[in-house]
Amino acid sequence: MSESGGKGAGREVRLTEILRPEHVVAPLPASSVYDAVMQLAQMLVDAGDVPHPDRMQRMFSESRVRDLIHVGDRVLLPHLRTDAVDRLQVAMGIAPAPLPESPDHLDAVAQIVVLVLAPLSAADLYLQTVAALARVLRQDEVVDRLVAARSPAAVLEIPQIREITIEPRLRVRDVMTQRVYRTTPDAPVQDVLDLVADHRLRAVPVVGNDRQVVGMVTDRDLLRHFLPEVQRPADARAASWAEVRVRDVMSRSVICVSEDQALAEVTSMLVSKDIERLPVVHEGQLTGFLTRGDILRKVFGFAASPVEPFTDEE
Repeated sequence: MSESGGKGAGREVRLTEILRPEHVVAPLPASSVYDAVMQLAQMLVDAGDVPHPDRMQRMFSESRVRDLIHVGDRVLLPHLRTDAVDRLQVAMGIAPAPLPESPDHLDAVAQIVVLVLAPLSAADLYLQTVAALARVLRQDEVVDRLVAARSPAAVLEIPQIREITIEPRLRVRDVMTQRVYRTTPDAPVQDVLDLVADHRLRAVPVVGNDRQVVGMVTDRDLLRHFLPEVQRPADARAASWAEVRVRDVMSRSVICVSEDQALAEVTSMLVSKDIERLPVVHEGQLTGFLTRGDILRKVFGFAASPVEPFTDEE
């Protein structure tokens, strides 16, 4: 990691080293999430923390801001790598009430907005910061305290915020897609076909009662199973498919990785074994999904477009 990526290259960094009191606005008088992001960005510019604000201008079209990480139903994490900054910058705004996405989209989507800007050279620190924030901001207790905070000091006094640390090396959890769609062995295979068709999925993990991974249904599994049906009339195919369960189609031999594993180790395995995607587990339970596209897009900034499992709300 380059020193230009910010403080603490090669060592653990506390979030409070990056998220300073002058970067927190509570309450934030914004009319929408888009307005909130603009205010937070301008605050960083006014504080002298954005050396090249002209380079950031093009990054903040409204369409770009819509590409956000939703953490629960009250927090949004817009995050960008840009040559407008030479160090990682984090700003947080807490609105008095839930905000719509934009003036044209009036449904409330968040009350807390956390903006993360990182230089192009700071992939590790950037991803680890976003992942660490997302893990903590999934906790209702933390979000409740943030919403109740009326000053930057009150925000930074919240123990879970004060204790956030960013590790010096990327882990699987820093890059994986979280909360993936999943199915169960007894579910009708039509449910998986619908997911694949509606969301362009290429794989759906199969879990047991305790969310342990017991198999995987891939597009290849589906084609292999239903290929003999292709020549039959549509009505006959539909009747046949109605009887098929996920357990009849799924692959039972599935490699899983831990969300705590080093990303470099898992990336090497993906390449050496020619694996496209892996379920991610923690203490035996499914917690995410990792694809080669995730790594290319998030670590290297490439516009890779492999389809990955869609997230759900549970």
